[in-house]
Amino acid sequence: MDFAKLTGQPAVIDESLEAFECKPEGYENGAGDPLVLTMHPAGGTRFKKAVRKMHIKVTRSGKEAEETSGDLTEDELEAEIRTQDSRTSELLARCCDGWNMTDGKKPIPYTVENGTELFKQVEPLRSEVDGAMTARGKSTKAKKTA
Repeated sequence: MDFAKLTGQPAVIDESLEAFECKPEGYENGAGDPLVLTMHPAGGTRFKKAVRKMHIKVTRSGKEAEETSGDLTEDELEAEIRTQDSRTSELLARCCDGWNMTDGKKPIPYTVENGTELFKQVEPLRSEVDGAMTARGKSTKAKKTA
């Protein structure tokens, strides 16, 4: 019997079961080996939690922006693009469990901050990982059967 269904409470979900290895083409880990990122799919448990965290951050910064009014200058538009790219990078970093990155000899520990910096600095990698997460998320949805 499924206790979660019986009580109407959501079951505890093991996020690690949703994770997958993402091997972006053409990227190395610092030691000459292919880069491998352990990511969570779009729509998965970790992704949903990361989106909620980012929503809180954006809402708080949006309240500060409301205090200033008027049209944005070109420089302000460019700054907003950088801010949006930074937020996307952080979202991807929050959906990552780890990597095989090294400095050529020693492993570089994975942190949300390190992941955010990588995704901010390498736009093509950010796009490829985002696409892989989206594609993986689409295949995890259950389909209705007759």
